[in-house]
Order: sequence, then structure tokens, then C-alpha cells
Amino acid sequence: MTRMIGLRLLKLVPVLFLVSLATFFIIDLVPGDPAVAVLGPDAPPEQYEAVRTELGLDRSLPTRYAEWIGDALTGDLGESLIKPGFTVTELISLSLPVTLELAMLGMLIALVVSLPLAIWAAFREGTLVDRLLNGATSALISVPAFLAGLLLAYLFVFQRGVPRVLVLVVGVLVGLLTLVAAARRRGDDLRSATVARAVFGLVVIAAAVAVFVWFPKFPRTGFVRLTSGQGLRENLRSAFLPALTISFAEIAVFTRLLRSDLITTLKEDFILAAKAKGMPPWRIMWREALRPSSFSLITLAGVATGRAIGGTVIVESIFGIQGVGRLVVNDGVLPGDYPIVQGGVLVIAVFYVLINLVVDVSYLYLDPRIRRG
Repeated sequence: MTRMIGLRLLKLVPVLFLVSLATFFIIDLVPGDPAVAVLGPDAPPEQYEAVRTELGLDRSLPTRYAEWIGDALTGDLGESLIKPGFTVTELISLSLPVTLELAMLGMLIALVVSLPLAIWAAFREGTLVDRLLNGATSALISVPAFLAGLLLAYLFVFQRGVPRVLVLVVGVLVGLLTLVAAARRRGDDLRSATVARAVFGLVVIAAAVAVFVWFPKFPRTGFVRLTSGQGLRENLRSAFLPALTISFAEIAVFTRLLRSDLITTLKEDFILAAKAKGMPPWRIMWREALRPSSFSLITLAGVATGRAIGGTVIVESIFGIQGVGRLVVNDGVLPGDYPIVQGGVLVIAVFYVLINLVVDVSYLYLDPRIRRG
């Protein structure tokens, strides 16, 4: 397995080289003069020439690329043109942890919500529950990120009573339905499953009541860093709404994909053999069917995480958060600060490639046939 991971790491080298090449030359082809971005449109011509010489724009493209990639390998991504005294590495190091936390927390929320929903829908294929979930996920997919962010901010900040009551009603309803289903089960061989359902129903009701009583206040804008000294609670409270906005559409996509894969897996021969051996349904679903059905989900989650790292500019703008997306667009693209654009795009691309590496390694863990092959 170590050898296979090493081979995959070697394959990343040409990918990263092409990414850096594309990042440098595409930015160089963008119309506009960096000297004008630094000095403004009314400076004398000799000052423009001096700035171009200082930035190295009078040298050939291969020479400039070699110097840029050499500095980038040492962690030096250049200096900002619009913000004198700030290096690009400093600006990205301030923004990147915020974006990474929002992206990871958003994917975690999406997976935690979509896994049980997909399993429930696959287990109840064709029933009313399955049809309702399909309709709800179809509606979620059609909601754009900016609209989801505005709706969540309105509900959780300005109309706090609505989500509180909704959580209480849904939690109590799900808990009661679970208790009723547990009470209807008969037979000594089903006693453990009955107890498990009853306990689950009581836990859901208790959790819904606890959320209703201690429902937190969420800030409209801003982000509290873990290093600010205000603690993990304040950090999660400020990150919850942006992360929930990121996870909104992913919950629907993950649920539909995993449900489809689970339905296909449940028709395989090894699942039929497990049922013939008398395995309980929860074990068949969680231990036998979920693992081979999770490959597409893992791939999509990796792609979605990379997309979230580079595409959170809308979410960051709605909630007033200074992340990498907002840094690249507001501080790089709009004012023409090309070192910020180059450095930000390169860092995002590197994380995207590394996330795909983690997905490949997870395949080795989940499927022994890949390791043996």
C-alpha cells in the first residue's frame, strides 16, 4: 500500500507543474498593465517603466516563470501590488484557514445529514418516505448558493423562532414514529432491534427538546477564529451558517447518489446471502452495503470539497468573511493585483490535487482488490 501511495505522489508532480504553468501564463495573458494598478492612470511614463522593471516585466516569460516557481517552492509568492508591505503568502495564510474550516465543516454537515437520509430512502425504496425525500432533494438542488445563504441568514438571525419550532416539531415527530414502529415489532428474535429503535426515538426527542431550549444566536456577519481566544463555541457559532450554506446543495446531491448506489448494491448476490444467513437489516445496510456503495460518494465529496475551497466567494461575501475566495476576487481580480491572483489560484489548485490524492488513498482502504492489483 505504501508503494502505491508513493506512485500516486509521483504522478502529482507533472500535474502540479502543469497547474503552475497554466496559472502563470493565463494571468499574464489577461489584459491590463500591473504598473497602472500600482501607480494609477495619471502617473508619468518613466514611473510606469520603473515599476515594470522592478516587477520584472521587462524580462522574458520563461525567465519570469522560472523565478516565480522557484520562489513559490520556497513559500515566497511575491508581494501585493495594491497593499504595500504585505506579502501574498501572509495574506493567504490569514485567509486560507477560514476557507478550509468552512469547506470541511460544510462537507461534514452534508455527509452527516445525507448518510442516514440515503440509507433510509434506499431501505424504504418506493414508499412515501422515499418519494418525499426525492422531492425534497430535487428542490434543494435547484436553490442557488446566494439564495440559500440569504434565506438561512433571515431564518436563523432575524426569525430565530421558526427554526427552533421546526427542529422541535420534526424531532418529536421522527422520535414518536420510531417509538410506534418499535412497539409494533413482535418476536424474541427482534427484541434487540426493538430496544435499539426505542432508544433511538427517545434520543431524537431529547435532542430536539435540547436544541429548542438552548438554541444559539448566530451572528449575521463576521468570523471568530480559533486563535482569537474566544473558544471553540464562538468559532463554531460564527462558522455554522456559512458552512450550512455550503452544504445545502451537497446534501441533496450526496443523498440522491448514495441512495441510487445502495439500491443497486442491495440487489447483489452477497447481500442476498447475508439476508439468507439471518443478518439483521441494520447490519446488512451499514456493514455490508454501505462500504461498496460509498466509492461514488467519496469521489463526489472530494470534488465538492475542492470546489468549496475555491468557490466560497459568494458565501464569504454574504456573511462578510475574509477567505481565500474573497481575497482572490476582491483583492486580486478586481483591482488587478495579479500576484494575489497567481498565488491564490496556485494554492487552491494544490489543495484540490491533494484532496484527489486523499480520495485515491481511501479507495485503497475501502477496496482490497485495488491493493492486491
